[in-house]
Amino acid sequence: MDKQKFYYIGELSKIVEVPPHILRYWEKEFAHIKPLRDKRGNRIYTEKDILRIKRVKSLVYGNGFSIKGAKKKLRKPSSKRLLESNRTFLKIILKELQELKKCLK
Repeated sequence: MDKQKFYYIGELSKIVEVPPHILRYWEKEFAHIKPLRDKRGNRIYTEKDILRIKRVKSLVYGNGFSIKGAKKKLRKPSSKRLLESNRTFLKIILKELQELKKCLK
């Protein structure tokens, strides 16, 4: 079984090169950044969180988006995500149709 790696805010700050106070602010502003908490209440981040934070950093620092603009951009479904969602939906429908076809034979 593959163990998932977790990072505390200090470690994450070094990885993504963003100060901890900015990470805490982004947590309040962006609904999709929700770190887990350990027993003492410390934030613990996953690899998925790192990718999300890097996306926000790219929008804000790399592309010059405001926080409001970055939120808006993240709310819009990307064409790639929409395409993948449609593919998944169509695969489910195809599977159900194949099962129905078997039942009708």
